[in-house]
Amino acid sequence: MGAGLLGKSLLRLLNVDPGYDPQNVLTAGVYVYGDRYKQAETELNFYDQAMQRLRATPGIEGAAMVSTLPLASFDRRALHIQDRPLPNEDAGAPSVDTYSISPEYFNVMRIPLKRGRLITASDRAGAPGVAVISESSARSVFPREDAIGKHIQLGGRDDKKEWLTIVGIVGNVRQYGFDRPSQMEAYIPIAQDNQFGYSVVVRTDGDPRRFEQTVRQAFLSVDHTQPLYDVRPLEDYVAESQAARRFTLLLLGLFGVLALVLSAVGIYGVISYAVSLRTRELGIRMALGAERKNVLAMVLREGLTLVAIGLIAGLACSLLLTRLLVSLLFQVRPADFTIALTVMLTLTAVALLANYLPARRASRVDPIVALRYE
Repeated sequence: MGAGLLGKSLLRLLNVDPGYDPQNVLTAGVYVYGDRYKQAETELNFYDQAMQRLRATPGIEGAAMVSTLPLASFDRRALHIQDRPLPNEDAGAPSVDTYSISPEYFNVMRIPLKRGRLITASDRAGAPGVAVISESSARSVFPREDAIGKHIQLGGRDDKKEWLTIVGIVGNVRQYGFDRPSQMEAYIPIAQDNQFGYSVVVRTDGDPRRFEQTVRQAFLSVDHTQPLYDVRPLEDYVAESQAARRFTLLLLGLFGVLALVLSAVGIYGVISYAVSLRTRELGIRMALGAERKNVLAMVLREGLTLVAIGLIAGLACSLLLTRLLVSLLFQVRPADFTIALTVMLTLTAVALLANYLPARRASRVDPIVALRYE
């Protein structure tokens, strides 16, 4: 039971939709420093020129900037709604994971648009402030109304500051791991708020590692004094986030499979030996006129009765013990009917075979030879 539950958990974990496509995406941290980059326009121009070089490179399908990579870190901020003042703003406001992004980010990461529109190049400095939120944010903050067109602020509430208009709703992203539910998210244009550190995400048409030098050169060609660091595929973050759980599931699952194999071998060996000891008895029955099919039916019936008692006792114990695995299971209940049925059918089939083969051999032996069997 443990092997089945852990194996099913691992399959569920590997098939989780994180809300984005991490395959063929190269990431790198971008660090800008110096007096010239104290002006937001200069920093944004630096990113734009590097992005243009990357998009013009054969094999690169898209490039974008983002303040927080999936699975790497997070930046949570309070979310305030214009027409909902709170008695205690600091404690009462919901919080959202906040991302400052360039317009191509959703396309590069393949985060689907659900309603409204995405952030575009027209959402620049001086234009009306906009934001895009996730489905989980829309569902939690605006449960019975349309979020599109609502006005929000991220961070501390200040009625003197500009309110951002929600222009779109996108799919949820599992920021904290594939085995953890999506939190609320909000996205703002990099051109309207660049008070963050940034990373570049580049989607390629093949192995992203082939483009590491290309990405480095694109930024260095704009300004060779600005370093690029931690250049690696996004799938590395995915592998790291799953490593501990996958190792635990595989290790315990392996022990569970070994337990299943040992139990099957033990059942077969014990029952087969017990039936072979009855060869003399079976010979006497056939010598007295018992038909072979009746002898076979009797042996199978008696053997499976013992197996049924063992399975019922084992199932009861396993239902108690598998509750200890709750912290390791993912989208699987400890009392999983499918797993229980599979295990019981497997062991029943093994027991049936262990009863049938020696009984079949004994029923085919000449009664005189069976009577002499030692």
